[in-house]
Amino acid sequence: MRDSLFPFVSEIVAVCRPLSIAVAISAASLPYGLPAAMAAGAPSEASGTALLDAQVLDTARSALLDQAQQSGLLSPELQLQQPAPRPRPACPAGWDVALQDSRSLMRLRLVARCTDDAARVPPQDFLLRATLSAEVLVVTQGVASGQPVTDDQLQLQRRDISQTPDALSTLAPGFAARTTLRPGQLLQKRLLAAAIVVKRGDAVRIQASRGGVSVEGAGEALDSGGRQGLIRVRNNASGRVIQARVLDAGLVEPAELR
Repeated sequence: MRDSLFPFVSEIVAVCRPLSIAVAISAASLPYGLPAAMAAGAPSEASGTALLDAQVLDTARSALLDQAQQSGLLSPELQLQQPAPRPRPACPAGWDVALQDSRSLMRLRLVARCTDDAARVPPQDFLLRATLSAEVLVVTQGVASGQPVTDDQLQLQRRDISQTPDALSTLAPGFAARTTLRPGQLLQKRLLAAAIVVKRGDAVRIQASRGGVSVEGAGEALDSGGRQGLIRVRNNASGRVIQARVLDAGLVEPAELR
């Protein structure tokens, strides 16, 4: 009897073996971050945890890329890492995820809150690590401290700026090096200062415009300053000293007009 059943059992094993291989391949082809347990029909708690993890990653990615674009970075690219996932409580009503602290890309903090207050599910904290790159300006020619920085001294390159959040992709005119800039150095906001366009003792025109009426007078700069900087100016006609905003080389306006 056993001998007569053996061929039948062998056929069943032969049929099932390809099925198990197909299941393994299907699980391996799931999207990144989705636990294999879900592919094998894991409990709903594991599925809920994986979905929450995915929502957290999506929230962080969207918020950080939005910040990067608002700061003027060109073609930002982001990679996110999170510690090994751990079980999370269920919230059938869904989660509200918010980025709480993004001061350091090495330690991003997010909080997920269950949208159903009656469920009494405690908030869930998440810590992520991010790597951000973008097309940013790199110094190609050395610039001495106090000298203007111009486009021909810079070049766009893709760099990891995870540790340099004030890196620049564009440079507005009228800036000088706050300190000596060396070739290969990333251009950062902290390394720039407004270029001096009015020097102490310079003759300047004081321009005052209001309600479509413009009046000009002659003056003398008592301080040095860059564009949009505030300096003291003596009005030659009245001798009065006023606070003035530098508009351009040799041109200022009373600061009180803004």
